[in-house]
Amino acid sequence: MSEFELWPRVFVTDLIQPGDVVLTTTTDPMSKTIRKLTDTDISHAMICVDTSSVIDSTGDGVHARNLGRIILEPGCAGHVLRPVKPLSTDQLRAVIFFARAAVGTRYTKSGAAKSVLAGFVAGRRQFCSRLVAQAYRDAGVNLVSDADFCHPGELLNSTALVEVPNVLRNLSQEEEADRREDIDNVQAMRDSTNALLQDARKLSPEIESLNDIDAYLVEHPEGDAQLVQALQSSRYLELWRDEFERNPWQYHVAMMEAHNASEEVKQRYCEVLLADEELWPNRFILNHAGYVTLNTFHPLKYFALKVELYDILTDFHARRIKAATAWLESRGLREPAPPKLLRPHTPEWFASLREWNPKQAAMTEAAIQVAGGSDVCSICADDPACDYALISMPAAGPGTLRLCDDCFRIRSLNEPMRPF
Repeated sequence: MSEFELWPRVFVTDLIQPGDVVLTTTTDPMSKTIRKLTDTDISHAMICVDTSSVIDSTGDGVHARNLGRIILEPGCAGHVLRPVKPLSTDQLRAVIFFARAAVGTRYTKSGAAKSVLAGFVAGRRQFCSRLVAQAYRDAGVNLVSDADFCHPGELLNSTALVEVPNVLRNLSQEEEADRREDIDNVQAMRDSTNALLQDARKLSPEIESLNDIDAYLVEHPEGDAQLVQALQSSRYLELWRDEFERNPWQYHVAMMEAHNASEEVKQRYCEVLLADEELWPNRFILNHAGYVTLNTFHPLKYFALKVELYDILTDFHARRIKAATAWLESRGLREPAPPKLLRPHTPEWFASLREWNPKQAAMTEAAIQVAGGSDVCSICADDPACDYALISMPAAGPGTLRLCDDCFRIRSLNEPMRPF
């Protein structure tokens, strides 16, 4: 054992990117057994999906975890692997989408045990190395010979992956004490998700992930009331309040200025947040659009509550983006960028509206077709109509409308606008 392995260690999260494969081990007897059977120094696999966020499959199912809170005890190994051939943006999105879509899926101990064998049929439940290998396979990348049954050691030895150096550092005694006392804030989400799925599985044992609930409701709308009750009792709809109360400084630049964190910590937080935002489409916006569509064709209270939830999450995320942007701009660390307004009824305008509210986009497109021209009201298709921009830019969507006089009077009561 080398000298550095005598101390607890943590990952240097700045060096780890979305899509990276994270391998670890623990002092648990089962971990020791896995290492012995696979002849490697690791026993667990995770996939990085965001800055400091990983998704893995453990005894409580598939869930997200904070990579920065994982402590490797003395003598425990940790590795970070990255594809030899860099993933394209579409491949990276596919890997991360697969992992996120599996959240809530139950763990299969028997599947994990069979991962060192062959000739078995894979079920829908997950274990750690299968989740990682299947996510990559879904993006067209084969990390191992059999993604359905593989063990962490095969990922470690995969010729498709290369190790990222210097990703671990020792913990000081002071830092270790703080980290061990820190509350795992992601645990509340894991507990809430499991509670929701536990109730959902009373309706159908075939439900594994949160996405399965949506599919079940489409086929069995009579389950709406029971699933609404499960959604509410699990506190799934309330978790955003906990996050806001824990970190209110992230939502307003004045509170960020007054927060007692160092300038370096604030700068790192802001830069990482904005970098993640620019990497791919915001998942809150995409989920909102998905539930708007579901609720349009299958009007159920469960779907309506999810639309309301993603309304809130998108708005609060936009506040974080605005605060981080303003903080960096105030220090000359980011060039000010004026908001880009889209002319109503252009292809770009429709693309933005479809991303947020596909129902409204479809209605406006239909109205324009009936009217035989695009110079009509976005709401009722009356002519003449003028272009307006919202005074307060929305969290998502184009923020502009083409309105007749009647629709302008009605909409502007709650949404102040100016001519555009």
